Amino acid sequence: MEQTEKRNKIRKFIDEVIAEVKKVAWPKKRELYGATAVVLTVVILLSFGIGVVDAILGQLMQFIITLGT
Repeated sequence: MEQTEKRNKIRKFIDEVIAEVKKVAWPKKRELYGATAVVLTVVILLSFGIGVVDAILGQLMQFIITLGT
């Protein structure tokens, strides 16, 4: 493949990428902040929930281990 063909393909690809990026419906600042707040809230709640389950299972394992001794 010639150097010019490669450059033409690369240029075409870049032009297509730019055209697609222009079609994207980017969120407004308010929507972005709202979505970010939802994600952070869910992450915090899930982290707390997983921590509680971990603590409960840890205590259960301790209880089971002490029964065996």
